[in-house]
Amino acid sequence: PEPKVVFAKEQPAHSEVQAVAGASATLSCEVAQAQTEVTWYKDGKKLSSSSKVRVEASGRGRRLVVQQAGKADAGEYSCEAGGQSVSFHLDVTGQSWRRILS
Repeated sequence: PEPKVVFAKEQPAHSEVQAVAGASATLSCEVAQAQTEVTWYKDGKKLSSSSKVRVEASGRGRRLVVQQAGKADAGEYSCEAGGQSVSFHLDVTGQSWRRILS
């Protein structure tokens, strides 16, 4: 049998994401079907919505928003659905100016 198409074909299997420390970082993936449930992982650990991370869905887009990213948030993330996954490498750089000036 054909493997089920879980992610949109435009969705790269791996993405590099850069975020500035103190700003929010958004990881987004697109699924083939609007009703698909996805699970986000960081370094293999399942993530759920908290004050730190927000999981959003709109149409076929799925987003993980890391609030006020810090060095500890850098690492490998993945979005999994139907036994398939796409991965993201989040790199958190430097201080944001806003934070230094305030």
